Amino acid sequence: MRSRASLKSVANLHLKATYNSYGQIFFSMQTWLAVTILIVSMLDVRVGFGGLVAVMITNLLSHLLGFSKEKIATGVYGFNAVFMGMSLMFKFYLNSSFLLFYIFGIVLSFLLTVWLETVFSKKSLPVLTLPFVITSFIIDLSFKSFANIEQITQFDRFTVLLAKQMSVPWYGLVHSLDNIQLPQLIYYYFKTLASIFFTDSILVGILIFVALLIHSRIKSTVAFLGFFCAFAVSKIVGFDLQQLTANLAGTNFIFWGIAMGSFFIIPNIYSYLLVAGLTPVLFLLYAGIEKIIAGSGLSSYTLAFSVLTILLIYVLIHRTFNKFFVFPLIQYYNPEKTVYKRVNFLQRFENDLPFKMKLPFLGEWTVSQGYNGEITHLGEWGNALDFVITDNDKKTYLLPGTKKDDFYSYNKPVLAPADGYVYQISNITKDNEINDVNTNKNWGNTIIINHLNGLFTQISHLKQDSFTVNIGDYVTKGTVLASCGNSGRSPEPHIHFQIQLSPEIGAKTHPYPFGYYFEKTNDKPILRIGDVPTENSIIYNVDSLDLIYNAFNFKPGKELNVNFNGEKVKWTVATNAYNQSYIFCEKSKSTAYFVNDGTMFYFTDFEGRKKSALYTFYRSCFRLLLAGERSIEIKDSIPLSKELPLTLKWLQDFIAPIVLLSRVNFSSNLNRLDNPYYPENAEFVNRVEVKSFWKKEQPTEYTVAISQSKIEIKSKNLSLCIE
Repeated sequence: MRSRASLKSVANLHLKATYNSYGQIFFSMQTWLAVTILIVSMLDVRVGFGGLVAVMITNLLSHLLGFSKEKIATGVYGFNAVFMGMSLMFKFYLNSSFLLFYIFGIVLSFLLTVWLETVFSKKSLPVLTLPFVITSFIIDLSFKSFANIEQITQFDRFTVLLAKQMSVPWYGLVHSLDNIQLPQLIYYYFKTLASIFFTDSILVGILIFVALLIHSRIKSTVAFLGFFCAFAVSKIVGFDLQQLTANLAGTNFIFWGIAMGSFFIIPNIYSYLLVAGLTPVLFLLYAGIEKIIAGSGLSSYTLAFSVLTILLIYVLIHRTFNKFFVFPLIQYYNPEKTVYKRVNFLQRFENDLPFKMKLPFLGEWTVSQGYNGEITHLGEWGNALDFVITDNDKKTYLLPGTKKDDFYSYNKPVLAPADGYVYQISNITKDNEINDVNTNKNWGNTIIINHLNGLFTQISHLKQDSFTVNIGDYVTKGTVLASCGNSGRSPEPHIHFQIQLSPEIGAKTHPYPFGYYFEKTNDKPILRIGDVPTENSIIYNVDSLDLIYNAFNFKPGKELNVNFNGEKVKWTVATNAYNQSYIFCEKSKSTAYFVNDGTMFYFTDFEGRKKSALYTFYRSCFRLLLAGERSIEIKDSIPLSKELPLTLKWLQDFIAPIVLLSRVNFSSNLNRLDNPYYPENAEFVNRVEVKSFWKKEQPTEYTVAISQSKIEIKSKNLSLCIE
C-alpha cells in the first residue's frame, strides 16, 4: 500500500510539473491554462511532442538528482525545456543520432537552468529564457561538426515536411483561418503568438489569445501593448514585419509586456508606461544582437527580452525606496489578484502597527500634556504624554487638593502597555508634596520595559516602593507594574509615558501611536485605531469581552465542526512558515487567513472557492470588534477578487491598474448583549455592500449570534453554525 501511494505521489508530482512547465511560459500557475497551452502546442505533433518529451526528461532528471519537489512541481526547471525540445524538433530531422543530440541538448539546458538560477537568485533576479537561448547558441554552433545531424532546410520545410504535416487529420482545421483577411496589426499579432510554438497557424494564435484573455485581462492587455509598440516601431524604422514571426523574434515583445507590465511589477499606469516607453529600447537591443551574430548562423531568439528584463529588475532592486514601480510581496501568478489585494492591503493596513500598545492605565484618564506640549515636552523629549484623572468639572482632585491622596490619579495602578522584559527600575525618589517639584531627580521613580523589537517604553513619576515587578521579569500586556505617584519633576500626581529607541532613562523620545483606544465625547465614544491621543482628550482602553474573544480565538491544531445549510464539514486551524494563522477546509480546498490581536478579529486573505462555507464565514465576519461597546460601527473593505459578477469583473480587470470603479464595503455592529458585564450571548449585525461602476447592489445582512459553545451565522437562504 505504501509503495502504491508513493508511486501515485511521484506520478502526481510529474504530472503537475509537466503542465506547470507550460503555464510558466506565460508566467502562470493556472492548471487549465497550462493544459490548454500544452494541447495547443501538440497541434503540430512533431514539434509539440519534442517539447513534451523534453519537459518530462528535465523533470525526471531534477527528481532523480534530489532537487526540491515543491520547486519541480512549479515547472521552473521545465519551461526552458519546452522551448528547447520544440526548437530542436523544428530545426532538425529525426534519426537515431539526433536522439542522442536531442538528449544532450536537454541535459545541457537543465544544467544551465540550475546554475543560472543558483547564481541569479542571490541577487533576487530571474533566469527567464537564458538557459534555452544559451543552449540554442551552443547547438547552432556545434551541429555542423556532426555528419549524422541533418538540419531541415527552408525548402524541405515547405515541401517534404509540409506534405507530411498535411496528412495529419486536423491539419486543415488548424490552418483553416490562414487566409482570413485581418488588419495587419492583428494578423501579425496572432502569427507571433503562434510562433511561440513554432507554428504559423492563425487559429493557434487566436486560441492562445483567447486562453490568455480568459486567464487574465491585464496580461492580455500588456502582451498586446508590448507587441503594438514593437509593431509601431517597425513601421517607423522600416523593419520587415515578417521577421517578427520567425525564430521567436516577436515573442520578445509579448513576453516583455507580460513580465514587466503584470508580473515582476504590480500592474499600474506606470508599469504600462514602462512597457510602452522601453519597447523601442528592446527593439534596438534585439536588432543590435541580430546584427552582431549575423553570418554566424545563429538567432538571438528571446535573448533581448531576457537581458533587458533582468537588467531593469536589477536596476529597480537597487532603489532606496519603491516608488512608481512596486514589486509584489507575494507572487500570485495572477495580476488581477495582485492588484486587488495590493489596493485592499493599502486601504486596510497601510498605517497598521506591527506592534500594538495599549494605554498604561485602567479606566478613563485625561491627556494633560500631549506631544510637543508647552510645559516639559520640548525638543528631544517632545513625543511624550502625561495622563491624569479628572472629574466632571475637569479638576484632578477632591477638595481641598492639598495632599497627594486628594488627587484622583495618586496610587492608581500603572499597567504594562505591551509584552516585554523589565529592563530598568529606579526606585530611589520620595514622592513630592503638592506643588513641590524635585529638579535634581527629574524623572522620579521610573520603569523601562524592553519590548524586544527595538522599542522601549519609559513610565515615570511613579510612587516609591510601589513596584510589583523586578528587573528581568517578563511582563505581559496589562500587567500591573507600580502605582501612580508624584516623584521627580511632578507638581501633582500624574503618569509620564514615552516611547524610545534606547534603554536609558530620559532618552530621546520616539513618536509611536497606540493600537486601539476609545476617546470619550458628549455623544458617543470614538474608536481610535493607530493614533496618538491629543491634549485634553479623555481616553480609555478597549477591553475585549471574554465571550466574544474566546469565540474567535482559534488556536493552531483546533478542529471546528461546521454545519453549512445542512451540510457538515470540518475546518482545521493552523499556522504557516510566516506565523500566519489560517483556517483550512479540506472539502473545498479553501484557506482563510486571520488575526485575533485581543481587541479586533479580522481576516487578511482568502484563497479558494467563493461558494464554500469558509468564504461565507470570511465574508460575514470580515472584521469584528471584540469589545462590548454597542455604539461603535466597524468598517472595512473586502477585496474584489471574488465579489463581482463575471461581466463587471472583466470590465474592472481591464482598467484595474489605472482605476478601481468597484468597492465592497463591510460594516459590523454589536447589536445585543444579554449582560453587559458577564454575557453568555452576544449578537452582531454585519453588512456587505457591493458598489460597482456607480451601481449599488442590495446589501447582504448577516446576523452573527455568539454563545459559549458556538457561532451561528444567518442570512437570507443561508445558515452557518461553527462549534
